[in-house]
Amino acid sequence: MGTPKQLLHVDGKPMLLGIVDALLGGGVARVVVVTNSAVREALPSLPLRVDIVLNDDPKTQMIESIRIGLLASPAADGYLVCPSDAARITAADVRRCVEAFAETPGRIVIATHDGTRGHPMIFPNSLARVVQSAECDAGLNLLSRHRPQLVREVACDSPGTVSNVNTPADYEKLK
Repeated sequence: MGTPKQLLHVDGKPMLLGIVDALLGGGVARVVVVTNSAVREALPSLPLRVDIVLNDDPKTQMIESIRIGLLASPAADGYLVCPSDAARITAADVRRCVEAFAETPGRIVIATHDGTRGHPMIFPNSLARVVQSAECDAGLNLLSRHRPQLVREVACDSPGTVSNVNTPADYEKLK
């Protein structure tokens, strides 16, 4: 991509900041961004309810960044996970999921679009220890696969809930 994809501009600002705006606009009380030092240094100042924690090991998988984020927020009722390349996620998508989690706080809430699961995903604090365990070493999706009875799917209007930017072609579609 030529630059960290979180810093690619979408709608006039770095993609990561657009996602942070959607999270805050959707009712998330506090956002913990897990990123590397290079991205952190390139970002402008962030809103007060946003904390940055670092994962500078390029060999780690996404689950390690999720675990680092959990350690930065041990007292949360639940944890909303959204990758930094979900460029078209909207505040309405986030709000719908946050409201669903508030209604059923013991459930795993997963956004869907046209029947496909995506992001955000919210899981209760009671499952944080499982996310930190070997059970989820191969990824966060195992949490919901092993507990289908806890899953609450939330239909969202935006295709941004099921798309991300992994290639230059994906990025070009956003322009």
